[in-house]
Amino acid sequence: MLKQGSHDTGEVTINYVEVGEGDPLVLLHGFTSDWRSWSQEIGLLSHRWRVLVPDARGHGGSGRSGDCEYGYEARIRDAASFIKATAGVPAVVIGHSMGGATAMGIAALHPELVRAAVLEDPHVSSASGFPEEARVWMEENRAFLRTSPSFEEAVHGMNANANKDAAAQRLDASQAVKMDPETYNPFIDDAMFDAFDPGTVLSQVKCPVLLLQADPKQGGVVGNSAAEHIRTGISDCTHVKLDVGHSMHKDASVDFRRSVFDFLDTI
Repeated sequence: MLKQGSHDTGEVTINYVEVGEGDPLVLLHGFTSDWRSWSQEIGLLSHRWRVLVPDARGHGGSGRSGDCEYGYEARIRDAASFIKATAGVPAVVIGHSMGGATAMGIAALHPELVRAAVLEDPHVSSASGFPEEARVWMEENRAFLRTSPSFEEAVHGMNANANKDAAAQRLDASQAVKMDPETYNPFIDDAMFDAFDPGTVLSQVKCPVLLLQADPKQGGVVGNSAAEHIRTGISDCTHVKLDVGHSMHKDASVDFRRSVFDFLDTI
């Protein structure tokens, strides 16, 4: 049964859910999501692990940053504080996209907190690499969310992802109305990496790492050169490339789970 909790980092209050018993495993969601983005994985993982799933600052039930600090330095501080307070011992950390880059930073800067890491198509490139249509999409959604729409208004009024079906778009709208619209700022302004770039400290990552790379032609954010940079920069890195777009754990769940469970069985 899912249990809900909260953790005060001293900057924001982090909302999280927890289920299962055993060694701790932390799931970090991507940008515009919340803990529900892992709903398909939580049950399976909880048979073996104590699964902890926080909402990132400015997302879901977690607090908003008073000074709109939403770059990676702040996100890594939050996640490290959360793991230290809730896990008790070094945790396995699995992160998708924004959560993947956050996991990279925790493993490098706080190695005592991370037993192993899975990086699912981590966000490692700056916003300047986004297609112009992606930047426009973010600007339009930020402007819409600044109007404080209801869930029903968001279902019908958000700039939806055409590659998702109506049920997925409904979940997106539900997650979006809980977001601080200003979380879009560092992506739009190319400022996510201004205070800290997790990709610059890869040599400090000493735990085993699984890098799951999506297909850039289908929307993956990790290009081949970036994947090589991560693979060679981390001393113990297993690299798997899947024929799927950015949302790997949803759009290729069988292949994603096979790779993750094979990796976890070696930890």
